[in-house]
Amino acid sequence: MIEAKRLREHVEALTAHGPRFEDLPGVPATLRYATDQLSAMGLKVRVERYGRELHEVNLVAEIEGGTSDDAVELCAHWDSVENSPGADDNASGVAGVLEAARALRDADLPARTIRFCLFGGEESHFDGSAAHQAFITEKTESIVFEMIGFTGAAQRLPEELAGFLEAPERGDFIALVADDNSQGLLARFARQLEVPTLPLVLPEFAKEVAMRSDHVPYWEAGRRSLLVTDTAEYRNPHYHHESDTADTLDYDFAAAVVKAAVRTITAIAQ
Repeated sequence: MIEAKRLREHVEALTAHGPRFEDLPGVPATLRYATDQLSAMGLKVRVERYGRELHEVNLVAEIEGGTSDDAVELCAHWDSVENSPGADDNASGVAGVLEAARALRDADLPARTIRFCLFGGEESHFDGSAAHQAFITEKTESIVFEMIGFTGAAQRLPEELAGFLEAPERGDFIALVADDNSQGLLARFARQLEVPTLPLVLPEFAKEVAMRSDHVPYWEAGRRSLLVTDTAEYRNPHYHHESDTADTLDYDFAAAVVKAAVRTITAIAQ
């Protein structure tokens, strides 16, 4: 259902034009590619602008629910930092959303709307996902893919979590990070995974460690949101560098994460 080969094709296409930053060529190329991919699946793509600049845009597509206005959203940010092609950060997440949309498009009519969100502005304080909060219902919840493609022999944990968690020996797991309100979402996702996982409900003293991606506006609005991450610079030496390229990623690992998301969303939306 979810093919590693297709994930790699998406990542290669998304990184082919360089960094996805402000007015660089990678921005329009990425927006066209994502729009074309979703449209080819029969999904209507809505452009959600939050500013006047070309890069100040979210792309949103959905499978409309039958009985509920509330949605479950699968999200990733399409932008990168200025000096990186951003294969793991975050073409891997975008590729995951595109493949999940392909897998879910022919599902039986869900009770709840299933929405696919590709956010701009994550690298500038979550501008896109923050603006998106004005368009969704109070009980909408989200799964946020924030780097899902890198595995490696080395793994660290943030200093703030020293003594609270034991660092895994290898970087071969996916981390699931929730606030207190989102624990149920974490538990449902974890049950679907076929790769090692590190589930973490953040203690209050370490909350700032994870306040760095598109789940944050959901948490701040009191909505449930789950951060799904390969832990960024705590594992990936290419994070925010020119070397964050498509050939560094583990696509079988990413495919397993996307499969778990599809299963979780299918269950939640019914």
